[in-house]
Amino acid sequence: MSQPATSVPTAGPAPAEVQPLAPEPRPGVPERYDLALEGLTLDTVLLESADPVLRELGLSNDQAGKLLPLAQGVMQRTQETLLAHFADAAAAQKRAWAEEFAADPEIGGGRARESEHLAARGLDALGFTDGHPFRAALADSGFGNHPDMIRAFRRLGELLAEDGAFARAHTGGASQRPVWERLYPQEAK
Repeated sequence: MSQPATSVPTAGPAPAEVQPLAPEPRPGVPERYDLALEGLTLDTVLLESADPVLRELGLSNDQAGKLLPLAQGVMQRTQETLLAHFADAAAAQKRAWAEEFAADPEIGGGRARESEHLAARGLDALGFTDGHPFRAALADSGFGNHPDMIRAFRRLGELLAEDGAFARAHTGGASQRPVWERLYPQEAK
């Protein structure tokens, strides 16, 4: 059987933990970057995250400052691209809803004009007449093309439509009396 290894005491103090040395500052690299872009307030969190990269590259404050217009251009172009993407997606959604409305057998096709008329009547009844901001929002967002929106306002318009075939009962002249006599018959005598 082998004997367990025993530790041999060492002479002198235990070695100290080695502390990593801070990187020596490069010439021209500031202690703190002071970056500004005319007419804009820069995001401090973004600048703090860029600081180690700027230091690693050994950029002076002037050199780092020359990157800001480039970064601004990249961000602006990215924003424009995203907005264009969202606008294209919104336009595609509007077209899809319009096509879905046109193909809907209940409200579209040959009934589309009637549906639009009745939906407009329903919107009018709610106070959303032509030119109202709500109607503009429906048109701008494309929700005015959504078949369920058209269906809902069409049904409201149908409820408000005049009753053409309904025969009203006449109560033999009672409706000819003035309203105050009908409301207060005791006092009319």
